[in-house]
Amino acid sequence: MPSPPVEHLFIVAAPGLEPALEAEVKGLGGTPHRWEGGVALEGPAGLHQEANLRLRTASRVLLRLGSFRAPDGGALTRGLAALPLGRVWTGAGMPRLFVTSHRSRVPAGAVLGAAARAWGLPGLARAGALEEDEAGGLTLLARLEGEVCTVSVDTSGGLLYRRGYRQEVGRAPLRETLAAGLLLLAGYDGGEPLVDPMCGSGTFLIEGAWLSMRRAPGLERRFAFEDFPGFEPSAWAALRARVQAEALAAPRAPLSGFDLNAGALGTARRNARRAGVALTLERQDVRTLVAPGGAPGLVVANPPYGKRVGEGGELPDLYRALGATLKRAFGGWRVALLVPDEAVLIRALGLPGARSLPVRNGGLPCRCLLSPL
Repeated sequence: MPSPPVEHLFIVAAPGLEPALEAEVKGLGGTPHRWEGGVALEGPAGLHQEANLRLRTASRVLLRLGSFRAPDGGALTRGLAALPLGRVWTGAGMPRLFVTSHRSRVPAGAVLGAAARAWGLPGLARAGALEEDEAGGLTLLARLEGEVCTVSVDTSGGLLYRRGYRQEVGRAPLRETLAAGLLLLAGYDGGEPLVDPMCGSGTFLIEGAWLSMRRAPGLERRFAFEDFPGFEPSAWAALRARVQAEALAAPRAPLSGFDLNAGALGTARRNARRAGVALTLERQDVRTLVAPGGAPGLVVANPPYGKRVGEGGELPDLYRALGATLKRAFGGWRVALLVPDEAVLIRALGLPGARSLPVRNGGLPCRCLLSPL
């Protein structure tokens, strides 16, 4: 009796979010293996669909098509020709192939040429790393590690931070995957109050609400695998319906956002409406803010920083005010802050003993500060 098919996935995460992604992936079953840049996972056929649908911190889900030794051009062409490309490509259109290399003597251009010959194409576009926001058509990735070539297909399409609800952004948009990752790194499970004293367009709060509602982040978007040959719309519809049925009608705990900018609050309200969540949003200055009544929970914030919004020399004062409010009004709460990797601003917060985790936001080195108050 033949063994059931097994998928080999590499699930990509933004730098610093690998631990949060690994914890999420464990919920899909199997044994994840964390690497720099993501998590590897093996599982049954169709696992890539559930991963795209459920994972909050993943950037892309890559499905491995094959791995082979390629010591020379001939072996490279033969290995590429043997890949089961028919599983993911109808033969229409022109695939894009992105090539990365580590300790390999084979140039990226040679891989493109070998792939064109192997797959009977007049040529292939692109060499180099897959750009973050690149989407459209079949996207393949070849990684050369010494003499070993591994080829994968992007099953996601557009990056997975694109949930569908955020059609408007503030001056300094925070990606949904990073927001969800910081909440998970802070141990937020949706069962306690969540407050964002500088909520902007509401990304932290909406991601927190969906986490609290156990709502899968991929329910409102389309994925690249829906164009693969053999894709079964009825099976996919059944999976989506099952996952959607797991969601609660409302968050399990209150979520409150504050901001001094009335325009940002308007954006947050409209984003929340599109996401189908109810938030408490008020115009308040962080300097005079008081904690909502009831049990303590988690305070989360992405305060502005100069490279991001051009606040300049007023930033240390703002950070001191934020730190003072946290200590004055939120005793007994926990705090998770996304801040720039700048010692002067971190010191201004006055949170000694905070755990500091390196992450990146829009390519900028940042820190996730986690601390009890």
